[in-house]
Amino acid sequence: MEADRRESRFRVAVAPGELWLVQDLLNTAGIRKPRENVPDLLDAPDTAARWLSRHGIGGDSPGVSALQRLRDTVRQALIARDHDSGAAPARPVEAAPRMRLDADGTVRFVPGAAAIPALVERVLIAIYDAQRDGTWRRLKVCRNPQCLVAFWDASRNTSGAWHDVRTCGNAENLRRSRARRAAGGHRAEGAAPLEQPGQPVQDE
Repeated sequence: MEADRRESRFRVAVAPGELWLVQDLLNTAGIRKPRENVPDLLDAPDTAARWLSRHGIGGDSPGVSALQRLRDTVRQALIARDHDSGAAPARPVEAAPRMRLDADGTVRFVPGAAAIPALVERVLIAIYDAQRDGTWRRLKVCRNPQCLVAFWDASRNTSGAWHDVRTCGNAENLRRSRARRAAGGHRAEGAAPLEQPGQPVQDE
């Protein structure tokens, strides 16, 4: 795949092979932060057409809503896996790729449809293959709930949590620190006064 087609929308490291397609689809989603508003690429016809063209599909192809549903399902599955085990389950997405026996005896899935349905099948096949070879755990979405940018976690122990530690990581750590200080202040205000040494305790 050509290098210029593998550029990341949010300047994060791209996933290898076909997993890049999954990451690229995830990162079509919009971001709405207090000082940042990034649009959903699949919401508007012109931006959706450019994104589809990037993957070899005509911009007037029907079925963009199916891509959005697939994107949101994959994102929810990653949130449930890495962020919150109690998150609401994602809605299943089904497709019917073909199985092919190659000349070397290898059996693999290949897209059996065209246009957007084929892209849906490619995404599901990429996830399936990554789950089999153990690389699926390295594709994550940022732990900042206002961000959720998809990134490739290249750390040795797959401990990455933020797409950018300097922005989302530091902001979240600051928020948690303030929350802890606020909780400590509330506890101090509600604490019972300490008894003074030598002061008798009066019976109720």
